[in-house]
Amino acid sequence: MAFIPLSQSIDMQAKAGTKRDRFGNLVAAPGEWRQVRVASWWVDRSEEKAGDSVLRTVDYLHVHCLPADAPGPDGRVRTPDGRVWSVQGNSEDFNHGFHGFIPGLVVVHAKEVQG
Repeated sequence: MAFIPLSQSIDMQAKAGTKRDRFGNLVAAPGEWRQVRVASWWVDRSEEKAGDSVLRTVDYLHVHCLPADAPGPDGRVRTPDGRVWSVQGNSEDFNHGFHGFIPGLVVVHAKEVQG
């Protein structure tokens, strides 16, 4: 249980089982979107990349949520403005430190690429 209030809402989608793609291969199937209460979320570090006649913008999203609400490394996050982000790796869990401080939350990192 987190001692920080969960005052924001955000949508998360984890993978649910498998399905066959158009080539007959088994691939992860998306689950249902579910609304989750989170302590905070923010976007930082926008990168702009140019080359080969392409202008690409990469944005990074960070979410503080309860461990049970974190999507897996192949999940997605939807912010209130409707932008959909791909989760990058496993969530960061700082609840097991040597210092004894237990924040009760994990950090989920996600990325959105445009262009």
